[in-house]
Amino acid sequence: MTMKTWGEAFDFTWKTHWKRMRSAKTNGINAGHITDYAGRSLPLKRMSKAGWWIELKSVLEDECRSGGTINRILSAGSTVLKHCRMADEIDFDVPKFPRADESEHRLTWWTKEEVDKLAFIARDIYGDRWGHNLSDAILISAYTGVRQGELLKLRPADYDQALDALVIGGKPWNRTKSGKVRQIMISKKIQPIIQNRLNQNRLFHDDWNNKDQLYAAFIKVRDLAGFDESYVWHTLRHSFGTWVGAVSHPRTVMELLGHATIDMSLKYCKATDQATRSAIEAI
Repeated sequence: MTMKTWGEAFDFTWKTHWKRMRSAKTNGINAGHITDYAGRSLPLKRMSKAGWWIELKSVLEDECRSGGTINRILSAGSTVLKHCRMADEIDFDVPKFPRADESEHRLTWWTKEEVDKLAFIARDIYGDRWGHNLSDAILISAYTGVRQGELLKLRPADYDQALDALVIGGKPWNRTKSGKVRQIMISKKIQPIIQNRLNQNRLFHDDWNNKDQLYAAFIKVRDLAGFDESYVWHTLRHSFGTWVGAVSHPRTVMELLGHATIDMSLKYCKATDQATRSAIEAI
């Protein structure tokens, strides 16, 4: 394989395939969303796994993009890889992965017990510093709903000790996509994790150099726990939204997750067993 990164593959496809097409601008914009998400230095080997595409699809859903838009972005990315494969610039085929449902979103999520299982496997089976750090990262993401990129940007200054809350956004190193600032109160379950990390330059980036390294470790734990590729890191965020949606108003979900519209938040408010039981008991 002569090409190593997404940036190289995109440039090659643009110059040899898209540049003179009438749809060149549209193709470039759609593929550009992948660059925005993963960066030009993304190793192409990551894109050889279906799980990577499922994660991208999940992130795009969370941004409240329509099913049609998501599929156009995914298609642009797969076109780049197929073109490079045809030119013998890469040595793998594009993996099969589910496309977005253009009529509704389908979000996977974990129960609190399942999240505890993931954290347990990371900590007690993999052990040592690597396992403990991953366990902490899983729990923080599940109980705050922060995105993977947001997690790695967190610094001690993002923790408001007076309010016992994480403040996402509003600082040069931790800007959100929407530009909005959101405040997330800390659950007692993860309070010790946050406080034990306040002596680090960054709460988690000191342990993980980038999202790829963190995600590779996560995949090992997920597979060992018996979950399939439809469960990705972003599922932790979906889980938080589902838990909150089961006990509170959709606008609370919207505020805590930083959604741009209430429609996206409503998709997190599924009829969980706990919520259904509580509703019946309240009658």
